[in-house]
Amino acid sequence: MSNNIVFLICTEPGRLEQQSLLLAESIRKFGGKLKDTPISSFHPRKGEPISSKTTKLFDSLEVYHQQIILNIEYQDYYLANKIVTSAYAEENIDANFLVFLDSDKCFFAEPQEFLLPINYNIGLRPEYGKGIGSEGKNDIQDDYWQKLYKLLDIKQEIFVRTPIANKKIRGYWNSGIVAARKEAGFFTAWKNNFDKVMRQKLEPPQGNYFTEMAVLSATACSMAEGLYTFSPSYSYPLPLHNRLAKEYKLNSFDKIVSIHYFNMFAYKDWNKQLGNLSNLDSVSEKYQWLIERIVKYNMPYKSVLHRHILELIRIENKLRSFNIDVNLSSLIKRITKL
Repeated sequence: MSNNIVFLICTEPGRLEQQSLLLAESIRKFGGKLKDTPISSFHPRKGEPISSKTTKLFDSLEVYHQQIILNIEYQDYYLANKIVTSAYAEENIDANFLVFLDSDKCFFAEPQEFLLPINYNIGLRPEYGKGIGSEGKNDIQDDYWQKLYKLLDIKQEIFVRTPIANKKIRGYWNSGIVAARKEAGFFTAWKNNFDKVMRQKLEPPQGNYFTEMAVLSATACSMAEGLYTFSPSYSYPLPLHNRLAKEYKLNSFDKIVSIHYFNMFAYKDWNKQLGNLSNLDSVSEKYQWLIERIVKYNMPYKSVLHRHILELIRIENKLRSFNIDVNLSSLIKRITKL
């Protein structure tokens, strides 16, 4: 029997276990008519399996988990997990819609937009800030995008608006939520393009970390006619709340469909970080439910210094786009053994 929609996630040992559990529980509680949607969890690399505790909790949440080695060629590039998993699911799972979700998500309302409107085959949300993106031909980073488009034979030029600064940039979408009609073959196209780019070793000046999203974006441009943009309430970037342009800022959890919390709850000062989000309703029952689940799943495990190192890495990556090579973060990590 064919499912109308299936959610796809990747779960490997470690912090992804707690994140996937929080994600699944939020869908089951707040997902509305989609709360019983099948959730397929994949462990796509070789290695130790997830814990028996997580397996039991998955069973209670009706999450179907399997360790199947799909990421062979890119074993050391964990971001490829989502690409190979989604392509595999597109070929092997019988459903009208497939939705890939990064595990650092939490839902607070029914994600109706996942059931894409007629004539739309792909659902995405723009990346939050410019990052490796390009504002056009006069942008110093545009050379990379032109090379990418040429390699993948992308003819269409699409521009989007970033939630941070409301900046107009070439189509650059976040890969944390990707919905697609199975018949469109989007996930397979993403993987084929990714393989081609990796073989040519074409990566952004800031490093290979961003390759999977750049290829996602180029692939989306090739299918532009059927591209749907999710509302700002989807994958709302909670840690970036204070930096969002007013057009994209939401001040109540009751207006949010899902959050993207990145590493926010991995740090021991997570409660303080939540408190620093200005004009965000902290009285909501959904907000309180989230607080309780962070404690329940014992999510904090990193020192605050680690977050500062990540910020330093972000600055270093930005400098590399101007051909300034600084690697202070590696030195700090060696000294502190982080």
